[in-house]
Amino acid sequence: EEEAVLRLRLQIDERGRVIAVEPVGNADAAFVTAARQHLLRHWRYKPATEDGRPVASTIVITLRFEMRDV
Repeated sequence: EEEAVLRLRLQIDERGRVIAVEPVGNADAAFVTAARQHLLRHWRYKPATEDGRPVASTIVITLRFEMRDV
């Protein structure tokens, strides 16, 4: 079994789509690659707003991965 905890900085466009994923601190490249692919394809956010209009934004999230034998 292997586990990883990743802190990632996400750039989110004005439509709420994740457009960039960068590790914060040290991170295993394989886990970052897997997370980046999943986040870019599947994650959506309610866009940040400024004066009532959607705007691009950046957030930092923490993900925990666990690999188990099935």
